[in-house]
Amino acid sequence: MAGGNHQQGTCYRSSAARRAVRYLPRNGSLSLYPVSQIREYIRIRKEIVGRAPCIVHTYFFWSILFGRILKRDGIIRTLIENREDQGFNWGIHEYSWLRLTRGVPDRIICVSDAVKQTVIMRERVDKDRIVVIRNGVEDLPDARVEAAETRMELGIGEDQLVVGMVANFNRSVKGVSRFLDAVPEIVRAVPSARFLLLGRGKEEKSLREKTLALGVEPFVIFAGYKTDIHRYYAVMDVSALTSFSEGLSITLLESMRCGVPVVATRVGGNPEVVVDGVTGYLVPLGDVPAFASKTIKLLLDQDLRKHMGEEARRHVERHFSLRDVASRYLEIYEGMLSRESILC
Repeated sequence: MAGGNHQQGTCYRSSAARRAVRYLPRNGSLSLYPVSQIREYIRIRKEIVGRAPCIVHTYFFWSILFGRILKRDGIIRTLIENREDQGFNWGIHEYSWLRLTRGVPDRIICVSDAVKQTVIMRERVDKDRIVVIRNGVEDLPDARVEAAETRMELGIGEDQLVVGMVANFNRSVKGVSRFLDAVPEIVRAVPSARFLLLGRGKEEKSLREKTLALGVEPFVIFAGYKTDIHRYYAVMDVSALTSFSEGLSITLLESMRCGVPVVATRVGGNPEVVVDGVTGYLVPLGDVPAFASKTIKLLLDQDLRKHMGEEARRHVERHFSLRDVASRYLEIYEGMLSRESILC
């Protein structure tokens, strides 16, 4: 596998049950264009030539482009690519390269139907080359017994209700600023509400300044980046996602798996995760009053929160198992190997 944020290379060299896997972590920054990209291409090319993998699986733009060049040069036998989002950070140049080489990959795996439609429309890829395999999550530890300790750590009282959002503050597409726009209205209706933001990034300073400008600074908690995220889902009463674009949100899957009802924007793959009115609510993009209204409705009705939370948990258990996702990927690999009659 190869990826933009976690560049990797994977070799599959035996039967379905036994796979030798090789990861190629990214070597340094790709920000010094074009020197770093050239170095990365040379390094990956050397690795693939030396190992002759049966399948190369690439993620994110530069690794995708490198893989297509190597496939056209006959160095890669079978090339599979992933699309994790709707290409919100790709521009005219990236899409020009992708359209020019769209016939090279053997398969493109999309994490949602929404992403598939984006690939068809913007990259002009033949739909027969595309497979949808939605993201999944594994079981998270039950941290409800630690909830009191976590609340104390965050300074949240036992009688306060928590609306949580997990996001990468480096990406304005996550809509954290729009989430804050709804806080004053929610607080007026539910004074006991507190708003928990988990994440980090360059936007944090401006987001903190916005809480001051809105007069809601005492109600908003910036908890930073957490690896033991299950502890924080355990104190949430509502999970929020106000993204402008989504592939298929892991945050939604995780919070629902922990039994937390959600309020999310109706964008990208969100409608493929959230059953509106059953596991949570979907609201129109940019409609702050609608987001506030649905969040208030959940905060004011404990029985509704509990019912939707349980429905959310069951829905993710049934349809978004990480084990099932892994099986689907193996099916794709086996199909490619069988088609090419490759014995590895």
